[in-house]
Amino acid sequence: MPFRGTSLLVQEMLSGRIPFGADQLSSAMPHIRSGALRAIAIRAPSRSRLLPDVATVREQGFPGAELLGWNGYFAPARTPEPVLARLQREIAAAARSPDLAARVDELGADPGGNSSAEFRDMVHAQVASLRPVVRALRLQPE
Repeated sequence: MPFRGTSLLVQEMLSGRIPFGADQLSSAMPHIRSGALRAIAIRAPSRSRLLPDVATVREQGFPGAELLGWNGYFAPARTPEPVLARLQREIAAAARSPDLAARVDELGADPGGNSSAEFRDMVHAQVASLRPVVRALRLQPE
């Protein structure tokens, strides 16, 4: 069952209305720490430093099921390059600020701050890796 956002998914899992779900570690971690949710697999290529005893999906027999969670900033296609460059610099600087970096680290995420080209390449690589799954399952956008 698809959900329109993490908060609805977590509410359904916490209430017991659904038996399990897939969420980003950064949003699930507070509930895992409290004991309200139990982590059963990590979808990243390697184990989380915050949950070293939780095996990856590959380790549990599902190679190719890895998927990195990420957040990014996007702008309209016709945004002038100087504006994009400044936005990227400011966002990267904020991501590296000690306060934000510490909070993001506490949630088990990576603050990022990569270049626009690196981010674009990462998004394209993930889309390409998921394309065969989407085709095999005959998924269609809503």
